[in-house]
Amino acid sequence: VRLTIKSADEMIQPEPAPSIQETEKAAPFIALPPDPALVEDRAVSVARDTIQELLERMAIQAEVTAHYGEPDEGRTHAPILVEIHGNDLSILIGRRAETLNALQFIGSLMVGKELGHMVTMVIDVEGYRERRQTQIRQLARRMADQAIKTGRRQVLEPMPANERRIVHIELRSNTAVRTESTGEDPHRKVVIIPEE
Repeated sequence: VRLTIKSADEMIQPEPAPSIQETEKAAPFIALPPDPALVEDRAVSVARDTIQELLERMAIQAEVTAHYGEPDEGRTHAPILVEIHGNDLSILIGRRAETLNALQFIGSLMVGKELGHMVTMVIDVEGYRERRQTQIRQLARRMADQAIKTGRRQVLEPMPANERRIVHIELRSNTAVRTESTGEDPHRKVVIIPEE
């Protein structure tokens, strides 16, 4: 039997680190799932940049910000809220928000294509949608009171689907009335019917 005695220097000498090739052979590469926060941040920045570029191509100077809103009832995904601020932006709203809705539709398609999946995106100009929602809620309550008082159904002005939805949601807890939509788009309207 032969004994080899190593000096102290030899004993504490670190072993050479394995090469990259040796490491790759020893342990397979494991792909980690993407960080959800980074994916979400990308969606928000893509939405903001896309709308900013659209406005620049339209020769409209405005400031664009984007962030996540609260998800609707029964939905898990929060919408991306894009807000546009600037001077004299009424051209972006149009009659009955037709221009704004078109911008939102086109913007959503572009952002969805860039991200590789559909996104729910809401574009607002100078708080227009928020003011309009408040007006619609007030109108819904006022017309419901009228229906209860007179005992006759009340027919509201034609509205796009998102505004009709606001009326239905606003009055769903009011047991004295019920709501339904009638007609064909773009003339579809909400009818408020007093309960017997």
